[in-house]
This record gives sequence, structure tokens and C-alpha cells, in this order.
Amino acid sequence: MTAASPPVPSQLLTLPVNRAKLLNNVTCPYCAVRLDARSRTKEHVIGRRFVPKGKLNGQWNLILNACQPCNNRKADLEDDISAITLQPDAWGVSHHGEPAVDDEARRKSLNSLSRKTRKRVSESNEQLKVESSLSHGLKATFNFTAPPQIDQERAFELARLQLLGLYYMQTYLIDERHGHCWPGGFHPLKLVTQRDWGNVTMRAFMAETQTWDLRLHLVTADGFFKATTRRHPNANLWSWAFEWNYSTRLVGFFGDRALAETMVRKWPPEVRKVIYDRPGNSLHYSSEIPLRDEDDTLFDPTTGVAASA
Repeated sequence: MTAASPPVPSQLLTLPVNRAKLLNNVTCPYCAVRLDARSRTKEHVIGRRFVPKGKLNGQWNLILNACQPCNNRKADLEDDISAITLQPDAWGVSHHGEPAVDDEARRKSLNSLSRKTRKRVSESNEQLKVESSLSHGLKATFNFTAPPQIDQERAFELARLQLLGLYYMQTYLIDERHGHCWPGGFHPLKLVTQRDWGNVTMRAFMAETQTWDLRLHLVTADGFFKATTRRHPNANLWSWAFEWNYSTRLVGFFGDRALAETMVRKWPPEVRKVIYDRPGNSLHYSSEIPLRDEDDTLFDPTTGVAASA
């Protein structure tokens, strides 16, 4: 997939908001295999069942060719991740505010299997019981209940595939009928749910990258899918961010890992509170930090430098 000097997007990609983008590509955007009539399948980079039913009708999506194994693997990732990200949070709140979507989320929770628990999503609330010995022979018991959780490794893999498809489109050469992968590695940083969008790492990420050159700004499916990429003005480093179903954000970098690590090490650390801490037996937690709308710049196209295509 990667040439000696692959092209990189040099301008902000302007996307038509009311129709799909179609590519007639001859290589798989995910694994770079050469496609033929037997291996080629139609692939929606934003899975139509990943967002609520009908939300991509008359809205932007990327449709291209992919090999059957990659298409199947991505669909498997989308299945339970979609169901979980559409569920209400631990307080029963759905942040999209659409009752019809809540009904669909309930149906999905009954029909989709969590790959983390190997149970239906509806049965995958997580229980944690912690017992600790305190002083003078006393014991403390802590019980925690959380809604179904995404396996983070699978979530970042889905983000990587979605990003590969979008970058492939940005570097697509019509005459050659293929696109490229970015130079350098893929470096996931953080996955957070809506009530913790304001944590210190997410705020530091926004502050660090908001002045970088904007290369992709995508809001589609009535806001149930958002994506952005920005390029460091002086280095081979890009930031990326996704928001899925109004509930989950994932951020990270691709390109120069050493530079990304140098930046992140300078950010304020996340504060973890200690319930108890003994050799081989400790319990820490961190508080969720919400993000005010006026402080949310993650998907704001007015920040940074953008050259119109």
C-alpha cells in the first residue's frame, strides 16, 4: 500500500453533504491486495448499520471496493461496537435525544453479541466487587456497575480501518485507480465516553492540535458520525479524531511516533484518586470530567489553518 514517497493530502477536503463518494479502486484500502472480480466487494467506510437506521440516507458516505476478508472483519467490528455506543450511559441518558434511536438501540442490544463478554449486549453490564482489609480487622466492600463496555483494542482497530479508508480517498489517483496509506505508524491515544470528554488528556489533545493544518472535516449521518484529521505544520505527524453515535470519542496520531510521544509526555497527567494502595493490592479511580459546548473544539473547522480544495 505504501510507495517510496506516497502522496499526502495537501489541502482541506471539501465533501458534498448530500451524496456518497464512489471510488472505482483496484486495490483494497485496508490491506493493499490487488482486487479482482472474485475478491472485490462493495464497502461502505461508514457502515450503514453502524449508525442508526436511515441516518445515511441522502448524506455523505464513502463507498469503495475492498477485499472480502477485510470487509467481513470490519463488519464484525462494527456490529457490537455500534450496539454498545448507542446504549444509554450509566445514568440512563442517551445524548442524541431521539426516542426512535433508543428503540433501535434496545433491539440491537438483544441481537448483537459483545465480543468482550461473549454475551448479548443487553446482558453485558459489567459488575465489579472489590473487598479490602482495613485497619483493626475491618473490611470494606465496593460494588461498581457499568454499562456494556467496548473492547478498546477492537475499537481502535475499527478507527484505524475507517481512517485508512478516508486517507485512501484523499490520496486517490484516478488514473491509477488506487490511493495510499500514510507514512509512519498508527498511534491510538484515548477512548472516552461522553461524560468524560473534558478529561485532561482530551483537553490537552485539543489544545495541542487545534492550530495544526486541517485536512479532513467530516460530520455526517445527522451527526452520528464525525471525523477530523490535522497535520503538524512542520513535521510528518497527523492527529485524528472520531466521534461515534454521540457517545464515544477516540483520538490519536499517525506518522512520527517519537514526536507524538514527546508532546504527550509534556501534558498534565490524569489525576487518579486512591481508595487504598498496598503492595499487590490497590484500587484507584478517576472522576469523569464533562466538556462544555463552548470549550469543545475537537471537530470545529474554524480552528487551525485550512486551504480550500
